[in-house]
Amino acid sequence: MNPYRYAKALAWTGVFMLAGTIIFWAILGQNVPPYSAELSADEFAAQIREHASLIRIGMIVQMPISVMWFTWGVAIWVVMRAIEKENGSNSILSLLQLVGAAFTTIVFVLPCSVWLAVAYRPEVMEPKTLQIMYDFGWMFFDMAYSLTTMQLVAFGICVLQDKRERPLIPAWAAWFSMFVVVSFAVLTMMPLVFGGPFSRSGLINYFVEFSLFFVMWLVLDIFILKAIGRLEQEHYTGHASR
Repeated sequence: MNPYRYAKALAWTGVFMLAGTIIFWAILGQNVPPYSAELSADEFAAQIREHASLIRIGMIVQMPISVMWFTWGVAIWVVMRAIEKENGSNSILSLLQLVGAAFTTIVFVLPCSVWLAVAYRPEVMEPKTLQIMYDFGWMFFDMAYSLTTMQLVAFGICVLQDKRERPLIPAWAAWFSMFVVVSFAVLTMMPLVFGGPFSRSGLINYFVEFSLFFVMWLVLDIFILKAIGRLEQEHYTGHASR
């Protein structure tokens, strides 16, 4: 029996969610970039009311597809367990990664539910209420970064311990992923400012950080799929040689 029978399908969910997040969270959800915290309550409410239908569609789809972050995390766990077993080490790092993936799923779902509520009937809600709810969604989304940092730092450390002659994941990908998620620390500046590079729509905290995040996501998608393909091949080769 192939122990990696479902792993490749789970790995593909990372690709599907990446594409879906760009379309539904970013483009339809009006998050390229998000609305500036410098807008007045009335200016913000006018923007939400104008784009409410698109935001609703975006969040309606983004919420259910966000579970794919966890299913992708299971695929990453499969690769990490293979490394841990090869090294004869325990499963602490793969467990941390899996828990981080579960919590990061909530980081996607909860703010999206708030933004969906903001766009549900904005015409009957007070502008300040809409603005506070939108702010809450972004505070949660940005400031819960440590959950994803835990997930991918655990992944990176595990990958760097791979003793294979040709590692399942290249070391540079592990270092890159850890650099990206550790750099999320700059997001702690977001609640302290309303404009500028460290605001939620600013050059650093939005354009730089989210660009790095999406590139990292794509890089890991590619290498997790390749790693699972290699593990399948090794499994069949091992059985054929018996």
